[in-house]
Amino acid sequence: MIRPPLWAKWLITVAVFAIGIAAIVIAVHDGAAGGSHQSEAAAVAEANRDGRIVAAEDQAPHTAVLRSGVPALARLERAITGDVRARIRHGELTGPLQSVRCRAGGRARAGRRPFSCTVSSAGIEYPFLAVLDERTLELTWCKVDPSPLPGNPPEVPVSPRCQA
Repeated sequence: MIRPPLWAKWLITVAVFAIGIAAIVIAVHDGAAGGSHQSEAAAVAEANRDGRIVAAEDQAPHTAVLRSGVPALARLERAITGDVRARIRHGELTGPLQSVRCRAGGRARAGRRPFSCTVSSAGIEYPFLAVLDERTLELTWCKVDPSPLPGNPPEVPVSPRCQA
């Protein structure tokens, strides 16, 4: 079974959502029967639910162990590079991978040091959030799928495991 790339899944979800909204507007405008309106609303709700599931899977936390003597930033960039290459192989992102850049993302809280990363692949930039648990020396990162509407928060919140 061929799996479409993530951008195609999002495009399909947005298209289904737009078609559903258009159908609702037309139905309301033309005074359509209540049953038709309810079925269109159910279709829109299902498309939204499917979109949130895809985003949640895409943003799922990944982990790597930090070995002593290895700088956290370098290990995090290598780990995310491996993750992104696997996503490209599985058709979840478009390649080729161009760069992975991480930086400290703020003040550590309760032994958790945050990082912010940007991945460039096929001319597209993808944001990632990460955290180092200084007690267990475990790095955890999540890809962030921003809202399709500029300035809005992500449709699916980033896992607390990827935040300080």
